Amino acid sequence: MKNSGFTIVELLVAITLFSVIVAIATGTFIQALRTQRGAAGLIAANSNASLAIEQISREIRTGRAFSLSGGVLNFTNAKEQAVSYRLNNESIERIVGGEAGIITAANAKVAKLNFILAGESSTDGLPTKITVILEIGAPEAAGAKINLQTTVSSRILEG
Repeated sequence: MKNSGFTIVELLVAITLFSVIVAIATGTFIQALRTQRGAAGLIAANSNASLAIEQISREIRTGRAFSLSGGVLNFTNAKEQAVSYRLNNESIERIVGGEAGIITAANAKVAKLNFILAGESSTDGLPTKITVILEIGAPEAAGAKINLQTTVSSRILEG
């Protein structure tokens, strides 16, 4: 009679190899899920930041009397309201008439918000230009950042 089957040593080797392969595959799958979550978080943060920049740009286009003070952009909007935009704890804050409101969602962590003002006191007949520089990240993105920048000119000629 011929013995058929596997020895205990062969079974242990096979189970060990199977366990190692499953562990590697699981680790790779989990890393792929983390990467996908981070990418989705950055896409959502980018979308939110783009909307915030568009809101700021729209208001700047019809604004006048621009000034910068300590990283805060101040101006008068088309409704003759004093408006300020600034960075406040990883969010962009809009202040109108003393009332502050956050214009970015929690999924967009603002790391940097800078304004560059050009031509605000010029009498050359050209409008004021404001460059908005924004660096954002997402909680899921583990340190990855997106940089956004736009330059907007006011439709109002001052001088």
